[in-house]
Amino acid sequence: MAQVYIIHGYGATPDSHWFPWLQTELEQLGIKCRRLTMPQTDTPVAGKWLEHLEQNIEVDEQTLIIGHSLGCIAGLTFLARNYQRPLAAIWVSGFYQVVEGLEELTPFSNLYAVSPNCADFKSYVIAALDDKIVPHTYSDNLAQHLKADYIRLPQGGHFLNEEGWTEFPLLLGLVKKLLNK
Repeated sequence: MAQVYIIHGYGATPDSHWFPWLQTELEQLGIKCRRLTMPQTDTPVAGKWLEHLEQNIEVDEQTLIIGHSLGCIAGLTFLARNYQRPLAAIWVSGFYQVVEGLEELTPFSNLYAVSPNCADFKSYVIAALDDKIVPHTYSDNLAQHLKADYIRLPQGGHFLNEEGWTEFPLLLGLVKKLLNK
């Protein structure tokens, strides 16, 4: 059975942004979806986030991982460290390098190691040219690193609810396509 996991980012919760809307839409299609509650979201600790993912995600050939911002590098680290290969992953405003201005998140970048399996599954990266939190160049690099399909929107910011992102039809369409729904 198809299973979708949503990994939120820095300072967010499972109830932030477009996450609840996406879960509702997926469950209406009969797709199981879990919005994970990452620990210490305002002062994230890389090791604790990785441990939380290891305890709460079960990956098989029908698993789809969706990460937002810091949730992307945390998800990538989890997959690489545990040699997990999901059906696919969608990384929204993602990065894997140290982001200028977000140096407090450097331990996440230090934890992530280039892994031979990180491009062994289908990945999409979604970013916006006007993202002021994680500039699109970081998502550009992530897409190249993963050999991912890249969707760069002219506008969208960091895809936050305060920017109007309480729904995300483009993302829902990708999930439906990947899960043949």
